[in-house]
Amino acid sequence: MNNLEQYLEIAVDVAKQAGRLLSEAGNGMRNVRSAIGRDVKLQADVDSEKLIRRVLGEKTGLPVIGEEQGGDETLLNRDEPFWVVDPLDGTYNYLRGVPVCCVSIALMRGTEFVLGVIHDFNLGETFSGGEGLGMRVNGEAIVPAWESESSKGTIQTGLTTSQNYSEDVLHEFYDQAQRFKKTRAIGSAATALAWVAAGRCDVYHETGIRLWDIAAGVALIKAGGGAARIRQLPSPSFSYDVWAGVEAMFPPER
Repeated sequence: MNNLEQYLEIAVDVAKQAGRLLSEAGNGMRNVRSAIGRDVKLQADVDSEKLIRRVLGEKTGLPVIGEEQGGDETLLNRDEPFWVVDPLDGTYNYLRGVPVCCVSIALMRGTEFVLGVIHDFNLGETFSGGEGLGMRVNGEAIVPAWESESSKGTIQTGLTTSQNYSEDVLHEFYDQAQRFKKTRAIGSAATALAWVAAGRCDVYHETGIRLWDIAAGVALIKAGGGAARIRQLPSPSFSYDVWAGVEAMFPPER
């Protein structure tokens, strides 16, 4: 794929545009459009995705898979590039005024995570990187300083909005958490992955997480020299079990 640096620049620019829209929004953007189960959707999600889709369409002409408007799942079976967009990751945090949320944009080719941009509009931090481009924070190249052992490491995790809270699930959650020195659940998968990519944490795991939540972060972790183990789940669509970060901290495959 040619012009990855150009694609990265476009993604950074549009992520910052969406971030300004979200940070400068009035109360109308926080109107709740739906609240089903543990999931909340705001006007902000819709307006941000419309902006991102419009700009990416004008500048690249590539197809888009997004949280709000969906997309063509068969793109994952083709050898062609497409965008994956989460216009506001951490919606409930945003609604409640918790400053842990972001805009997430990834470029994929089939099932390959080519490049990613995660823009934290609260802290003014932009995480970017991709194949052959390395990992950057606000344009500065970094080398993540990850721990090498889980007993010294920090895991970023959580229970997704579609996750069941059965005894087996909670027991597995506990078993994984106790292998690590620290456990964090911040309510924004993309931000959590960005922090792993930057070396602030060491590994990320969630199951039942959606593609738009994790695509950019996985690309960033790989760009910084990390690994990912990703298993697509049968339902709902675009749903995955994901381990990403320091491979030595992943549990044995079952």
